Amino acid sequence: MTERFVFNKGSLARLSARLAYAKDILKNGAPPLKIAFLGDSITAGSCAYEPENRYTACVERWFEERFGKGAAVFKNAGIGATDSYLAVHRADTDVFAFEPDIIFIEFINDSDTDFYKASMDSLLRKCLSRPNSPAVVMLEMTLDDGTCPQAAHSVAGRLYGVPMLSYHDVIIPEVQSGRVVWSDISPDNIHPNDKGHRMLGGFITDFLSDVADSAEDFGETQPFDLAAVKSPTGDKYAHAFLAGKSSAALKTLAAEGFEGETSISGFADGWRTENGGRLVFETEFANLGILYGMMTGGGASAEISVDGKTVGTLDSDFTGGWGDYGKNEELVCFAEKGVHTVEIAVSSGRFELLRLMLS
Repeated sequence: MTERFVFNKGSLARLSARLAYAKDILKNGAPPLKIAFLGDSITAGSCAYEPENRYTACVERWFEERFGKGAAVFKNAGIGATDSYLAVHRADTDVFAFEPDIIFIEFINDSDTDFYKASMDSLLRKCLSRPNSPAVVMLEMTLDDGTCPQAAHSVAGRLYGVPMLSYHDVIIPEVQSGRVVWSDISPDNIHPNDKGHRMLGGFITDFLSDVADSAEDFGETQPFDLAAVKSPTGDKYAHAFLAGKSSAALKTLAAEGFEGETSISGFADGWRTENGGRLVFETEFANLGILYGMMTGGGASAEISVDGKTVGTLDSDFTGGWGDYGKNEELVCFAEKGVHTVEIAVSSGRFELLRLMLS
């Protein structure tokens, strides 16, 4: 099972160097290692009912036990119901501002499509090309029927030599053989429970121990040259970012009826209307996506237009759903970046525009 967990060993130079650095942090009084987790509800800890059982907590404990308390600090950038398309837009503020030395990436909400090949490709390129050359580790999860985005993610992961760790490749054969019962490790079709999280955390820390204990020379850490390493998908989201109400990237031409504060956790600085309204912005992009709130208390439809042409309609009504959350959709793509006028029109009802997603 441990061998199957390492789907792609990749290059371990960066990770080995970071773990070697951690060994002497407390002795030398050096700054602590910074470790970020970027992911969805699994990374946020969903269905691990005791916080200490979350896979992220297991990794944190391992660092403390291995290198000493205070040798590492952590940031959990997991947000439920999100994907790598949103992640590549939010990475600058949610992860890179922390300046992590190691980044774990997990997105089971992606699917095995060209769209997610592109979003994960750009996300990896963004992470690997950071000035401090962080180590990046990908975690591949699974649904109960074996559905997962591992194939799509591996296109860029293998090319760039990113270590890929597969819970899918460990668990699915065990479930299919009857050695593991899915309901023992998950309360639904996707999220690990306390036992599942501990299993995942154990596999990750076994991998980290193997790298830390290895006598193998993994080579020197090399910078990731974006110009020299060709993107297999065209690096569509190389300059992706989120634009909120206070963003300098937006010139507001009209804001009628959007007077409330947004309610989705983690996404303040958006726009909210209770009875319909109209927003018009002038901004520059090649690709436009919209992040908006799905509302269990009833929502509304918003018509999105770019340069006077309707490009999509977004329905935020999630009555009877499991909870309010932020949903994102890509609406229009142009061959080149240019200045465009974007209009969001809501005829009536409640609608929360959380962010424009620009690249």
